[in-house]
Order: sequence, then C-alpha cells, then structure tokens
Amino acid sequence: MKTADKILYTALSLFNEHGENSVTSVDIAMELDISPGNLYYHYKGKEVIVERLISIHKNQMLHVLRSDIAGRISAEDVFYYFYMIIEKLHLFEFLYRSPADLAEKYPHAHKVRNQVVSALEKQISNVLHALKSSGSLTLEKAELPLLTELLTLVLTQSFQYDQLGRSLDGESQRYHCLSLLMMSLLPRLTLPEGTLAELNQGIARHSLANLKHTEWTDGED
Repeated sequence: MKTADKILYTALSLFNEHGENSVTSVDIAMELDISPGNLYYHYKGKEVIVERLISIHKNQMLHVLRSDIAGRISAEDVFYYFYMIIEKLHLFEFLYRSPADLAEKYPHAHKVRNQVVSALEKQISNVLHALKSSGSLTLEKAELPLLTELLTLVLTQSFQYDQLGRSLDGESQRYHCLSLLMMSLLPRLTLPEGTLAELNQGIARHSLANLKHTEWTDGED
C-alpha cells in the first residue's frame, strides 16, 4: 500500500474511533510511524485529508445509490440492500457524528456530505415507491415522504445514538441500525413465507449471506 493510501486509511480509522476534532496531523503521523513532514508531503494538512476522505465516501455512496437499482429491489431484497448502505455509511462514521462541527471547520466537506444525504433520501423514496407500486408495501401517498425521512434519520444518526452509554462494537451497531429499519418497515411490508424468519435469524447471527441477491449487486465492490 502506498504511503498516501496508508495515511488516508489510518486517518479514517482514528477519526472514526476518536472523532475528527480529537485527532491531529501529528497523531496520524505518529500512528503510522512517519514524520509529520512526510505526511505533509502527501497531504498539506488535515483539511486536505478530510476532503479526500469525503470524496471517496461520496463516490462509494453514489455507486450504491444508483437510480437503476431502486426499481429492481424486491421486498425480499430490501433489507440486504439497506445493510449494504449501512456498511458504506459506517465506514465513514465520523462524517455523521457532529455535522455542525463539520460545517464550521470544513464547509466544502459539509456540502458534499449533504449531497450524499440528499441522494440517500431520494433513493429511499424511489425504493419505497417501487415497492408500493409492486404491491409489496402498504403505504398512503402522504406517508411516503415521512417514512423516507424516518429511514434516512435512522441510517445516518443511529450510530451517534449508539455512542450514548452503549458499548456496542461496529458490527453490533450496524445490525442494530438494520433492526430499527425493520421495525419501521415490517408492519407495512408483504414478505414471502419464511423470509421474515430468515431475516430475524440473520440479524441474530450477524450474517445476511443467505439473503444476498446478485441481480442488482453485480459490480459492487
């Protein structure tokens, strides 16, 4: 791995663990056992690192939020798809921990983050609309924007909530988020017999491997 990539990987890990505000460029250099000057050679300060990380996050999210996917997700697929989104968001957890601080210190990064959230909200709306049109989701027209907003909030804010006096590891946080989404959707969703039991077992075991559908996940890294 190139030094520039190691710096990004290490910075991301430290930001997620301690929060961006608590990590300095020197901390990143020390963690990598390189000189601050070497780090500065690749990235002219922490702001450049943050900008690069959010650019990577945006590209990853826009790939998984492609518009052509929404109409191909069935009721059986939807929770696996949401888990894919959860994984992408959790990988860059620090960007969603303190949005106000991010906006003040990194206005451009905050703008990009908002673009990602807007794309996420639009995709959720499209998925729900497609499920409703197929008869898999019972939902009044006026309820769609509210449910979309609720699911977006759960996806982007549940990790922050889990930090309040909880001791969940990363995997448990991701499956907790998925459980909250299930509680919001299941009363309205028509699932084939046996699928609900498989979902519950998958969450209990922290494994959704048996639910994966490749029709719309082909090409996903």
